[in-house]
Amino acid sequence: MLASVTNMMEAGPVRMAMIGGGPGSFIGPIHRMAARTDGDITLVAAVPSRDPAKAAEGGRSMGLAPDRVYADAFALLAGERARPASERAEFVAIVTPNDSHAAHAIAALEAGFAVLCDKPMARDLAEAQTVRRAVRDRPFGLTYTYLGYPLVEEARALVAAGALGRLRRIDVRYTQGWLSDPVESTGNTQAAWRTDPVRAGISGCLIDIGVHAQSLAEWVSGERIVSVAADIRTAVPGRLLDDDAAMLIRTDRGTPGTLIASQVATGDRNRLEVRLYGEAAGLAWAQEEPNALWLTLGDAPPRRIECHAPALTSALARQLLRTPAGHPEGYLEAFANLYGAFARQVRGTASSGGLTVPDADHGVHSLAFVEAALASSRANSCWTKVIA
Repeated sequence: MLASVTNMMEAGPVRMAMIGGGPGSFIGPIHRMAARTDGDITLVAAVPSRDPAKAAEGGRSMGLAPDRVYADAFALLAGERARPASERAEFVAIVTPNDSHAAHAIAALEAGFAVLCDKPMARDLAEAQTVRRAVRDRPFGLTYTYLGYPLVEEARALVAAGALGRLRRIDVRYTQGWLSDPVESTGNTQAAWRTDPVRAGISGCLIDIGVHAQSLAEWVSGERIVSVAADIRTAVPGRLLDDDAAMLIRTDRGTPGTLIASQVATGDRNRLEVRLYGEAAGLAWAQEEPNALWLTLGDAPPRRIECHAPALTSALARQLLRTPAGHPEGYLEAFANLYGAFARQVRGTASSGGLTVPDADHGVHSLAFVEAALASSRANSCWTKVIA
């Protein structure tokens, strides 16, 4: 990985433009911090806000030249295309609410730019499929952040190597409590758009955090969820989208399991956990304790595998480490791992065995999963196929 970063830097940092993420944004600053972590990406242009005053403020805070702060996404794409190839943005990061992901991604792809989009790829499956058709041979990625953690790759490698034996069960949950009250009606802008069907899409909780749980379970297990039996509800009166979901799942290899996603789990902050049970061993990882992976062989005491353990089996997990032993590897580092991998993809310096950035097929499958779960719940929780 270090060699590819060095080669890329000899040609200068990869130039990024950002749509969204201005004043008041939660995720925009996270994306920018992740992008600049390794020094291999530089922000050259942005649409910080639809509001001109906020856009100007955002541009100043990002250190952008005034002529690289654009009024809207289409002005950005036209303006950057008109610049010399050595100056123009090479990829566009989309960090807006869900309602504009598809339109902005398609426009950027058709204008010749690579695209890295915050998840979900779109508001529904039909939109996601339209984005996938527009990708063609352009680099396209999605920031499913939790797939960038070193110990998630270690867990994936252990499962692939057969350390657990044949899988018997997959259990995953992602629970938060921040929407336990109707905070969308009290001026909380993050809650407001996530509970609005026009801006969020066909789902609230499932499309926001349920797809993270689905992706983590599939990434680690190497199996794909192909059918669900779901119970999805809205717990807070008056809310227009789901805020709580539980379901049985079954994978393409017949492995059963459960998936829980809730934003009304009072007291939980960001409880993302995955547990896999095989014939020979069990495996567990939790995002709130991301530097520990627990492997249990039969009746033996659980063995704690730490990020900097010399016996890590995955070369990729070792490559993703950023800090000395005894220091945590956290959320920003996981995000930065995805950004770095995508930058190498844009420049064509990605190597085999490197981190795989979730692609358009991944995004389409997530939306198919959401639509199948919603359809199942409407049909009395009957088993429903996930069809992308």
